[in-house]
Amino acid sequence: MTQIPSGFRNRPQALNANSLFKIAIVGRGFTGFMTAIALLKTLDRPFHLVMYDPQRTVDVGKGLAPTSATLLNSRVRDLSIVPDARDDFRHWLEAGMRFADTADRAPATLEQLFVPGELFSDYVHQRFSEALRDRTDVVVQICPEAVTSLDHDERTGFTVTFGYRQSAQFDAVFLATGYGQRESASESEAAAAAGDAVVIGGGVRAVDRALRLLADGQAKHVTLISASGFLPQPHTRAPVGVVVSEEPLPNTLRGAFRYLRRAAQAANAQGGDWQGIMNGFRLRAHELWQGLSPEERARFKRHVRAIYDSHRNRLPPEHYERLHLGIARGEITLRKGKVERIATNGVLIQGRAGLEVLCADRTVDCRSRPTDMDSPLFRSVLRAGLARRDEADLGILVDRCGRTTAAPEAFAGLFAMGPLGLGSLPDVDQVPEIVTQGYAAAAALEQWIDQIQQSQDAAPQGR
Repeated sequence: MTQIPSGFRNRPQALNANSLFKIAIVGRGFTGFMTAIALLKTLDRPFHLVMYDPQRTVDVGKGLAPTSATLLNSRVRDLSIVPDARDDFRHWLEAGMRFADTADRAPATLEQLFVPGELFSDYVHQRFSEALRDRTDVVVQICPEAVTSLDHDERTGFTVTFGYRQSAQFDAVFLATGYGQRESASESEAAAAAGDAVVIGGGVRAVDRALRLLADGQAKHVTLISASGFLPQPHTRAPVGVVVSEEPLPNTLRGAFRYLRRAAQAANAQGGDWQGIMNGFRLRAHELWQGLSPEERARFKRHVRAIYDSHRNRLPPEHYERLHLGIARGEITLRKGKVERIATNGVLIQGRAGLEVLCADRTVDCRSRPTDMDSPLFRSVLRAGLARRDEADLGILVDRCGRTTAAPEAFAGLFAMGPLGLGSLPDVDQVPEIVTQGYAAAAALEQWIDQIQQSQDAAPQGR
């Protein structure tokens, strides 16, 4: 990877044809690297890119799975990061013989597989390295520091503050912090084998962690605590495509779910699966979301999001079967409730019967962490008027390109990518959507730079 010297230039830089355009990406998970690849492939000019992340070693696959060894919950066919080559990830796997029995599998069979996150991480890193290798006019620096604030001045551009009172100037900034997950300290301190374990969360990550604890002999019993009481639904064994109903999409939340039920019932009557209906609905989710009132968006967050997520973020069929076999055998217990406190010997949970202490030898917190709008970075962004919260309070208000305002005349060069825009763009935390958004953002940035340069060229020159 190309890096510039550590004492890189740190002074205001005017945007003109003779200056090296400076771009910062905050975050080096999958969203950050995908944004960088799109910029390298799209921007038709030299530029200087700095990628910030406090982690010195970043595993791209961890943006999609709790550990790199965990199977991803998307098939090979859905993990290409090349927009016009849907089979790019499959070809990469075949070329390197990177997956067991790859040589003996037909391409169609390989596309159906679920693979470990570490393979996807290697794939993304290789495509990033290749994109960088082809751009000898681009300088890239990896900065292992946390960004603590962001400010903007019309004359000097963005000021990024990082580390201990260090700062640098940029012409454009991409926020790609995504969302992570947290594990309690007792996870790492627990003994190699434990009796009872508590896993907090009702999503794919939580289920995977519970299954691995049992499979590795690290627990004899696992209590899964889901705030909503829902667990992920399964993928079909054979891939299903997109099924789009001919019925017009309603413009209310209640109407949309009636629409889904009718479409699923019709598919079932014809011998189909609901998964295809959900795939088709997701393509139109943005259309529906834009038509909902702020009150209905808030209602979605409170009452509908959990069940929607359980149907869109699905388990590989084998994991789903192992989960329900574990429940049937008494190895896994599902509890609905809100965790109030985590201790070294268990958790305090608020359930229907009130507060209850669940004792455990090991506790793992696998809840998805929403965007922390109270962090110093996002407080500075909101305080400076560079972005606004979305109505559902899921993140930042963005357009399809990730621009933090939908008004082109007010755009200043700030993007919020991937999961940060979930309140504006449903499903923008999925690989295909992040890839599409990355290239759309790069194209929007290229157009914006051209507009500024044309404006500068047209301005009267002083004598």
